[in-house]
This record gives sequence, structure tokens and C-alpha cells, in this order.
Amino acid sequence: MKLKPWLLILNLVFINLSAWADDEPLEQQEVTEAVNNLIGKIEQDYLLDEKRGQIVEYLTMALNRGEFNGHFPFPRLKMKLESMLISVSNDSNFEIHWRSGLTSSMEAPDIFFPGAIQTQLLDRDIGYLAIDGDFLNDSWRRDIDDAIEFLSDSKALIIDLRSAGLTSMSFSQYVLSYFIPVGQPLSNLTFGHSKTAPIVSVGTENPVNSDVPVFIVTSPFVAGSWEFVAYTLKHAKRATIVGMPTMGLGYMTTTTKLSEHLSLVMAYAEFQHPETNESWKDIGVLPDVESNADDAMEVTLELVNDAITNNLNVE
Repeated sequence: MKLKPWLLILNLVFINLSAWADDEPLEQQEVTEAVNNLIGKIEQDYLLDEKRGQIVEYLTMALNRGEFNGHFPFPRLKMKLESMLISVSNDSNFEIHWRSGLTSSMEAPDIFFPGAIQTQLLDRDIGYLAIDGDFLNDSWRRDIDDAIEFLSDSKALIIDLRSAGLTSMSFSQYVLSYFIPVGQPLSNLTFGHSKTAPIVSVGTENPVNSDVPVFIVTSPFVAGSWEFVAYTLKHAKRATIVGMPTMGLGYMTTTTKLSEHLSLVMAYAEFQHPETNESWKDIGVLPDVESNADDAMEVTLELVNDAITNNLNVE
């Protein structure tokens, strides 16, 4: 089987880091520091209240029994810690990472795919907005403003998320604010220790007219905050979802330093619909009209043309 280029890059980075870690095992002091910091971070911020105490107790007992005594190569420690965490919590979001940029010779750059927003005005004044790659900061707000302004006279709008990568929650909140009135609840974030925080529409200067039909094209690779966009617009009856069920990542994760060489990825918050308290977690955002990736745009265009014709007949 031929690997995709981005998978090949990830594999090469991991192989290089793992090989270096095999040659240079972590010192006992750093292993102990990392496990103690791991316990503290879980106790402080881990999302699942019913599992937090069990994880802390399990790791503390293992530490006291001497299970982390000695020098550990990174792959061995990673496998041990992740298997312990997942076995107790049944939460696959836990990841132990080797921290990059330690030396000039071993520097492993963060891997991301630069974002791009594509706009096109199709026949019958159908607006097409494609989200490609990663949008990791709020500097993209101006670009999405320009894109929406360019498509402001569209009779229908297609938002293509099939190639969307990573994005921040605040940017996805801003995108939603084009379609949901200012101040209206979008979701609730639930944190550990029974803490919650609402996410509301922040409003924009040029919102999309509520009479414009919106269609979102999805794929199994759409994840996280873009799922938040699709799920919210679907349940607000503001968009029709076309394509395949999305990935089903309803958690927000954070990366924390555990020691000089190690970091932890852990779930710390979960999206919940403000009315149903449900989310797309595990099942993904289910399409209103299911279609494989190759046919999704053709199916969407048929639906859009029908919607425009119906609107014209009503007028």
C-alpha cells in the first residue's frame, strides 16, 4: 500500500524521534518528574469526573510500586503510560509526545497544512466557499470576511469542508456567527469538576441573509471544531449537510509539558448542544443526504438548484 505524503512525513518524524530515544533512554529523575506532573495535570484538568480519581490512584500506586524505576526509552514509556491511561479511562484522546526542537540536529517542526479559502460564484448565483487546510489563529477572520462579502449576493451557499483541517474554537465560533444571530447560544463547553461555559454567537458586520439556503459538504476527515460548525448549523435548521458522517471528535484537547522531553495531549472540554445536551462525539455529524466524496458536489448542486427553483416559485 502506498502511503500518502503527509502520512509518510509523520512516520519519518516519529521513526527519527523514536530511534534517537532508543539510543538515549530518559533518566530516572525525568521519568519520575513526568509521571508526577501527569498525575497532577489529570487531577487538575481532566474532563471525565467519574474517571479522574481512578486514573490518579492507578498511576500513583504504580509509581509507589516502583514500576517507573530505571531508565526508559521513549517508545517504551509512551506505550506504558498511554496503555495505562486508556485502560482505566477508555479515552483514546490521551497521547504522550516527544517534545520537538531540543537540538538543532533533532529539531522536528510542527506539521500543519497552511490554510486557504477558495470562493467561486457558480451558475444561477450559487456561492461556493471551500475551506482547505489548517486555520490555527484568528488572523483568518479577515479572509473569511472577504470571502463572505464576495459571495453576499448568492442565492444559495455551498460550504465545502471536505479538505478542512485543524482550526481553533474561536475561529469556528466566528464562522457560525455569520449564520446565527448575535447572542444566541451555539453550544455549551463542559469541563472537569462540573464546570461549564456557554459559547454564543458573537455577531458579524455582514451576516448571511437567513433566506439564503446553506449546504455543507462533509467527509469522514472533518473533525473537531469544523464538526462544531456543521452540527450547530444542522440543528439550528440553518444548513443541509451532504456527504459522509464526520470523524466524531467532540472533545477539545490541550497539550501540556510534562518534562524536558515529554508532553501530554489530554481531553479537557466537551461540546454539548445547549438544548439537547448531546453532541457528535463518537458518531460524527450525520448528513441529511448521504453521498460518497466523489459524488457529493454533484448531489449538492442538484439540491441547491431545487432549492433555488422552489424559492423562485414561492416568490
